[in-house]
Amino acid sequence: MLVLASLGSWLPFAIVGLFIICFAILFILRYQQKRRRDYLVTFVCSISLIIALLAASLLPTDVIFVSFMKYPNGTFKEWVSNPTTRDHIQKYIEVGYYVLYGLVIFMAFLVNPFLFFYYEEKQETESNTIPKRIQSAIKWTIGFLLFLFLLIILGIFVPQLATLPSDNSTSEWDHVKYLIDYFDSSRIEDSISFSIFTISIIGFFLLTIYTGYGSIACPLSLIRGKRSARLQQASIEDQRSEIQRQIRLLKNRYPRHIPMPIREKHRLAELEQEDAALCRNEESIINVRESLFFKCRYIYRPVQIILGIFLFILAIVIFISLLLSNVNKCINFVNFKQIFAQGNQTLPNPINIILTWTGQFYPISYIFLTGLLIYIIFTSLYGLQQLGIWYFWVRMYRFSRGRTKPQAILMLCSLLMFIVVAINIFVYLLIPQYAIYGDQHYSAIGNNGTIIIEKCTQFVKTDDCQMTVMGRIILRFFYKVWFFGAIYFCLSWIFLVIFLASFILKLFTHRESNIQEYTVDRLLEGDGDEDDDEPLIQ
Repeated sequence: MLVLASLGSWLPFAIVGLFIICFAILFILRYQQKRRRDYLVTFVCSISLIIALLAASLLPTDVIFVSFMKYPNGTFKEWVSNPTTRDHIQKYIEVGYYVLYGLVIFMAFLVNPFLFFYYEEKQETESNTIPKRIQSAIKWTIGFLLFLFLLIILGIFVPQLATLPSDNSTSEWDHVKYLIDYFDSSRIEDSISFSIFTISIIGFFLLTIYTGYGSIACPLSLIRGKRSARLQQASIEDQRSEIQRQIRLLKNRYPRHIPMPIREKHRLAELEQEDAALCRNEESIINVRESLFFKCRYIYRPVQIILGIFLFILAIVIFISLLLSNVNKCINFVNFKQIFAQGNQTLPNPINIILTWTGQFYPISYIFLTGLLIYIIFTSLYGLQQLGIWYFWVRMYRFSRGRTKPQAILMLCSLLMFIVVAINIFVYLLIPQYAIYGDQHYSAIGNNGTIIIEKCTQFVKTDDCQMTVMGRIILRFFYKVWFFGAIYFCLSWIFLVIFLASFILKLFTHRESNIQEYTVDRLLEGDGDEDDDEPLIQ
C-alpha cells in the first residue's frame, strides 16, 4: 500500500518534470538569437530553468502527500499510522527541496554570473582573448561569492538569536513553539534557508512587479486582442509618406552645389533613421498579414477570447484570495513578529475552498494547484517580456523572441529563477491553510462529549495533523527570523496595488501591436541586424 501511495503521488511529479524539461529547452531556443546561438548559454539557461521549476513543482506533490495520509474523518490511513513512516516519507521531499534549492544557489551565484560577465566582456571588446574574458568574469563573480559567503555566515547565527516563547505561555501565537521543539533544525539547514529566503525576497520583489502586471495584463490582452493589422499597415504607410515628403523638401532646399547647415544635416539624418525604422515595421506587418496564422484568425480568435475570460476570472480569484488572506492577518494582528505565521482562517478564501473541495477527487486538486503555479510562471514571463529590465529610467534589456542576446537571456533566466523560488512563499500567503495542511481534518471531543471533525491548523498538536515539508520550513524559519515575514507581507500589499494599477492601465490603453515595433533607438542598438529573417511578430 505504501508503494502504491508513493507511486500515485510521485507519478504526477515525474510527468510534470518531463514537461518542465521540454518547456525549458524550447523556451530558451525560442528566445535566443537564431543565427548567433550559443549552445553553452542554451545548456546553462535550460538547466537553470529546469532546477527552479522543479523546486516549485515539488509543492503540489508535498501537499498531496499529506492530504493522502488521512481519511475524511480525521484518522490516519493504515500505511502511515506509524509516525516514523510519515517522517521517513517526508524526509525524501525535504531532501529534494534542499538539493534543488542548493542547486539554485549554485547557479544563481556562480554559473550564471560568470557567463553573464563573460559575454559582457566579449561584447564590449571583441578583440579580448578568451583567457582575458574568463579572468575578468571571475573577478566580477567573486563579488557574488562574497555575498553568498556573507549569507551563509548570517544564516548560521541569525536564526539562533530567536527568542522562544516560555513554557507557561497561553497566547495562541505561543503555541507555535512546537515548531521549534518538534521540528528543530540544524545550523546547516538554517544557513541554507537563510540564503534561499534572501534570494526569495529579491524574487518576491520581482514577482510583485512583473507578475502583478502580467497576471492581469495577459488575460486582458487575450480578450481585447491586437490592433487591426490593415489599419496598422495604413498608419505606417501614412507616417512613411509624411517623413519621405519632409526628406524630399529638405533635399530640394539644398541642392548639391549649396552646402547644408549642420543642424539641417542632423535633421535629415533623424528623418532617414525614422524612415528606416518604419520601413522595417512595414515589412514586418506585411509578413504578418501574409502569414497562414493571421489568415486563420477567425478560427482561433474565439478560443483566445474564451481562454482570456477564464484566465481573467482566475486572476480575480487570486486577487480576492490574497486580499482576504492579508485582511485576515490584519484582523488578527498582534505584532509583525507574528503576522506572517497567522494561518487561522476567519475569512473565506476562494482558492482554499476550491482546493479543499477538489481534494475529494484526485488528481483534480493536484491539477488545479499545478495550474495555479503554471499561471503565475507564465504571467511572470509575460510581464518580463512586456516590461523588460530597467535600471532606474534606462532600459537595460528587452526580450524578443528569436533576438535575445546571450547576456539578456542569462539575465532573464536568473530573474525567473528568483521569481520561481519566491512562488512557494506567494502560494503560502495566498492559501496559508491549504499550503500547510492540504485538506486534512482531525477529530476532537466537543463540550458535550461528542466527536467533532475540525480542519487542521498550525495551532493544533502535530500528533493530530501532518504538516507539509514546505509549510514546516516556512513557519520554522519565519518564526526564528520574523522580519523576513514582515517584508513578504508588505510586498504582498504592493502586489495588490500593482495588480489594480495594471488593470486600469491596460483597460484604457491601446490594444497591442501585431509586431514588436522597431524604433530609431533599437536600430542604433543593433536590434535590426540582418541576421534575423523573421519579422518581429508579437
